[in-house]
Amino acid sequence: MNRIKLVLVMIIWGSLGVFTRSIPLSALSLAFLRALFALPVLFVAMKMNKADKLKLSLLKPYIISGVLLGFGWLTLFYGFKHTSISSAVMIYNMCPVYVMILAPLVLKETISKIQIAVIFISFLGLFLIVGHNLLEGYEYTGLVLSAISGMLYATIILINRSIKFRVDNQTGTFVQIFTAMIVLLPFVLIDGDILTVVKLDAMEVFFTILLGVLHTGVAYTIFFSLYAHMKSVEIVSYSYLEPLFGILFSVIFVGERLTILQIIGGILILGSSYIGEMLKDRKLSKYL
Repeated sequence: MNRIKLVLVMIIWGSLGVFTRSIPLSALSLAFLRALFALPVLFVAMKMNKADKLKLSLLKPYIISGVLLGFGWLTLFYGFKHTSISSAVMIYNMCPVYVMILAPLVLKETISKIQIAVIFISFLGLFLIVGHNLLEGYEYTGLVLSAISGMLYATIILINRSIKFRVDNQTGTFVQIFTAMIVLLPFVLIDGDILTVVKLDAMEVFFTILLGVLHTGVAYTIFFSLYAHMKSVEIVSYSYLEPLFGILFSVIFVGERLTILQIIGGILILGSSYIGEMLKDRKLSKYL
């Protein structure tokens, strides 16, 4: 049953790019509304968990990662809207590779020969995908921001690994997403695009609410609850279904076509990073 729940979460997150394309709002407005609509669900989950009162000092790393999360969503949504969904997904999923590169520098972890090979192979795949997209005429900003999104999430992972005194997952997630909303709020007010939400039709409003409630509030709650029942390395292995579903949905619902270069690049990135995650020390395989 837990594996079914995890696959369901991967399907939900895999559909994120298609939902983003279906809502005629800016990436900034979508990132903000995603956090806003997710908070009530996460608040209920946190209260049901009956978390103890916490000191602000314990929440500092979660607040920092929440800031990064807000901008991570923003850059990812921009990538979905300004390049192909499949390419944005594959470029974003360079995240584990960035963790491999930075972990020895930030956390003093050792890096194996296999991980070094994974890094080189993944960057070769990235080169193929970026080269293809530039030749197809996609603007480079979408590609760059998709990559930045992956880098931001890699930083969040490193911050989470470095936390010595943890709070429960429900509380940590609520603090992160609340912080993301607060950080994005001034930019949303200045941008003004969010006012166009009144022009959305009923289906577009429904998709926007789902983006927060289902893709974030419900999916995050289910995902983190599974850590009590499954090993981290098993959860990581299933997480690679997310980009595969993302690519599949982009082909089925958006009509994107994958070229040989994209397929080879995707295999190099996703395949090599998957192997690298599975072969390295399991204690380091935590997406918290």
